[in-house]
Amino acid sequence: MQSPTRNELKPSLLRRVREQLYPLASKLMAKSTLVEGELKGSALPCRLLFVHNCLYSAELRKRSFDGTPRVIREKTVFLPTLGRLLRATRSDYDICIAVVPNSYAGSIRAVSAFEGHEEVRQIIDTSPGWEEMRRRFSTKKRQIANNFEEKNGLSYRISHEQADFDHFYDRMYAPLIRRRYGALADIDSYDKAKAWFDKGFVIFVTKHNDPVAGALAELQGGRLLFRRSGVLDGDESHVKAGVQTALYYFQLRYALDHKLNALDTLKSTPILNDGVFRHKADWGATTLPDDEAQRRVFYIFGQPSACQAAFFEINPIVVEAAQGLGALVGRRLDASADAGKGGRADSRALLVRGVERVVEIRWPPEPVTV
Repeated sequence: MQSPTRNELKPSLLRRVREQLYPLASKLMAKSTLVEGELKGSALPCRLLFVHNCLYSAELRKRSFDGTPRVIREKTVFLPTLGRLLRATRSDYDICIAVVPNSYAGSIRAVSAFEGHEEVRQIIDTSPGWEEMRRRFSTKKRQIANNFEEKNGLSYRISHEQADFDHFYDRMYAPLIRRRYGALADIDSYDKAKAWFDKGFVIFVTKHNDPVAGALAELQGGRLLFRRSGVLDGDESHVKAGVQTALYYFQLRYALDHKLNALDTLKSTPILNDGVFRHKADWGATTLPDDEAQRRVFYIFGQPSACQAAFFEINPIVVEAAQGLGALVGRRLDASADAGKGGRADSRALLVRGVERVVEIRWPPEPVTV
């Protein structure tokens, strides 16, 4: 498939107008969608109400159901009255996932059980040195890191050349985002990416001296910021061949060799069994709240049902409270032979650096901090 040119990536006039109007409208209104389907792995019927049409909502919807759920209702809601609406319509939904501007957090919090953000930050501390870093890796990542270059036939090179940046943007980054997200693809503009490049460099993973993947890295305050990544022509077979792992390994080595304090992998979806989130955690990343977020995510329960526990079995999520970050995990006691001690061990296995407690949504319904 031919990669799109930079001209093809430029937004249309209509899109630019919408982008200017959206910040104003989104402070007052949001789209709500009520869907129903059978949850994966359980065949339990479940009604999910999504408030706000965003990538996070789309990801949860895709992950949760067997097949395509049925859309029951779509409508625009008035955000200043959303809290009252959700309280009055609890019988309509099993779980509501509401993504709202921070200014409405107080009114939604009054009806919500748990809250968090659409993304979390993940930072790998490189200051202790390689051996301490290795101890923080998962067992699998420690094995991978042993003689990595020799075993995989991969190497890397750093480039500050304009032509190499163009190659990364046009042949690696933009094609990968388009292939993965399709119509929902949100591709950074060439100028925005170039501004990061001017404060950093492109790191290429090479095989037989040919670049097969790349990362756009920025140097900032003693940290290396892992801004964006891509693979040649967006070909996922390169990812399966291990080049994504190589990008992390080589950036960690670069940060260490240049006495930088951390590799900041920036933001990830706050789903504890998501592949990208887990990949970063396995390299020893500490999970932190997204302190730059302009919106919050609230999880509101309708009438108690088994599908609430089943949903969070499928989607264990990082949530926030005064005590810090926690893992919101589902546990159906009637569906698990090891619901006692073994169940707790399974839940705690999801914990990562920075996420230090588990809250279980159990069926019969009883939130339990483990």
